[in-house]
Amino acid sequence: MSDMGTCACPGCEHQVSSEEAALSEGRAYCCTACAAGHPEGMVCKHEGCECTELNRPASGDLPHEQI
Repeated sequence: MSDMGTCACPGCEHQVSSEEAALSEGRAYCCTACAAGHPEGMVCKHEGCECTELNRPASGDLPHEQI
């Protein structure tokens, strides 16, 4: 297992190991939520991580349920 540095997600301070890395566009992220850019408000796997709130889509960007 090797250290790949800090997660590339803005606001995430977690270290990424080669075993857990989620790779996107040549950058290493700590989880798939960070690598995908937190679509639909998907949360970071690290509970309470600031990146979840920093990268949350604006409320108008969240999909609405269809009636």
